[in-house]
Amino acid sequence: MSTDEQDFIVNTLRICQDVQNRFYSERIKVGDVDPEEPWWLFKVALVARNAELFLENRVEETNWPKDFGESTED
Repeated sequence: MSTDEQDFIVNTLRICQDVQNRFYSERIKVGDVDPEEPWWLFKVALVARNAELFLENRVEETNWPKDFGESTED
């Protein structure tokens, strides 16, 4: 992995962690105790987990589900 690739993955992981932290901070701030999380937060957590696996050199363990349907590109 090149330095640029590693920097990109590290930055991606930090951004995901920041999004998660901000979401939970705002939820606490407004007193939202709903245990159900929005669908997009799961996606952020998945990207963060995959970034961690890349940094640990465990790429074969990553999971990139295709749940937005099939591509319409021709």
